[in-house]
Amino acid sequence: MENPFKKIGHPPKEAPKDLKKKVMDDVSAFKFFVEAVSLFSVNYGQAVESFFKKRKQNSNHKPTNK
Repeated sequence: MENPFKKIGHPPKEAPKDLKKKVMDDVSAFKFFVEAVSLFSVNYGQAVESFFKKRKQNSNHKPTNK
């Protein structure tokens, strides 16, 4: 029995232009989604961490009444 998977990609064929456009549009949409999610997840975590570090530093440097 011949392996049918050996026939895939032989000979190489050019993909249809509409398929290429759809794939590139999907990749662009995914990149946009990843960037949007990073704004609300990774950067949000860094902002919260920075806020609490500054808050802790301010509480350690309380002004003394002389």
